[in-house]
Amino acid sequence: MSKGEGPLRMRDVAKYGVLLLTAALGYGCSSAADDSVPCDLPHIAAEQCAEAHAMALPAALPASHGNKYADDENSAKLGFSLFFDSNLGTGISCATCHSPEHAFADRVSVSVGKGTGTRNSPTIFNAARLRVFFWDGRADSLWSQPLGPIENPVEMKSTRLALAHSIHDRYQAAYESVFGPLPEMSAWPAAGMPGDAAFDGLPVAVQDQVNRLFVNVGKSIDAFMRKNATSAAPLERFLDGDSSQLVEPAQRGLRVFLEAGCQSCHSGPMLTDEGFHDVGFPSLPGAEPDPGRIAGIPILASSPFNLEGPYADPDPAVLKAELPRASRTDAGAFRTPSLRNLTLTFPYGHDGALPSLTDVLAVHATALSDDERGDLLAFFQSLNGSYPAPPWNNWPTPQ
Repeated sequence: MSKGEGPLRMRDVAKYGVLLLTAALGYGCSSAADDSVPCDLPHIAAEQCAEAHAMALPAALPASHGNKYADDENSAKLGFSLFFDSNLGTGISCATCHSPEHAFADRVSVSVGKGTGTRNSPTIFNAARLRVFFWDGRADSLWSQPLGPIENPVEMKSTRLALAHSIHDRYQAAYESVFGPLPEMSAWPAAGMPGDAAFDGLPVAVQDQVNRLFVNVGKSIDAFMRKNATSAAPLERFLDGDSSQLVEPAQRGLRVFLEAGCQSCHSGPMLTDEGFHDVGFPSLPGAEPDPGRIAGIPILASSPFNLEGPYADPDPAVLKAELPRASRTDAGAFRTPSLRNLTLTFPYGHDGALPSLTDVLAVHATALSDDERGDLLAFFQSLNGSYPAPPWNNWPTPQ
């Protein structure tokens, strides 16, 4: 959808979206005979029953692609410390924009690190269940995702050389317990990244050592973020047969969600197709037009840290395919956000222009009645899980 088409009318796309989704995922009702079988969920029609059950969150996490250290406990412990360490980013840590007190988001429209950004920080809850990252999809793994913010001048404003020295001075034992001996770095410049003379003047082999250390930091943060998954929500217990887990308005809201075709984009356990769409959301007053996906594709394609690059660990589960190319339809398109823990992670939209879910539905669900929107809001409450269990909820004191 182009920007000129205005807000998405969910009822308008319902029939096409549901057919497309069920064909792609293979769990739709396949015949009229299937429709005659009553659904085991109250208020849900037979033809939407399988789609409702497909929303259940599996207990196990999917594999972390390209990271053989993703499930190493020592790697996760190192990543846990690094996530909260502001010394890695000249006074800014990952937790600055992904605060545990705010469901690992920051509850401001656009995030503020060393400068003010242009986009809203999504929660990292359950990020390990996703395949693409950032609003524009410019990272294809959870281990490569933290690397950009570390060096971004308006986020953490550090460099990979400065980070290497910090790891040597403060985390050597923890790092070496996972990744093996650190390289000899006494002659390395104190700071620098590609584009800086200090980094670009290093021999190629040394640049590779710096990059591998940089990547290993991302892989340990990935290992921590895999621990930062919320528990099953009331929706899961409802889908398992306990109808008391959803109040009556929430049960009706699930029906509205399915009948309106919301699952054409918000499908599966994370309630996202991880696709890119322009749904006509407003931007903050005075904001420059954001190119969205069309800008993210070349960043991903040129990154040495994508899953086709030399720093991804061998991964037979990843089908090596040509990286996507930009097209004019990608302009202004953003990744479909997950609806998990939705009510905890306001404001909404790529730049947080919509303060509440009521505002979202006023823009995004204009075909629904006030009662239907109210039921949807009740349903959204059923998507909140619990924080991770100890020791992963014992947040360290900021450093």
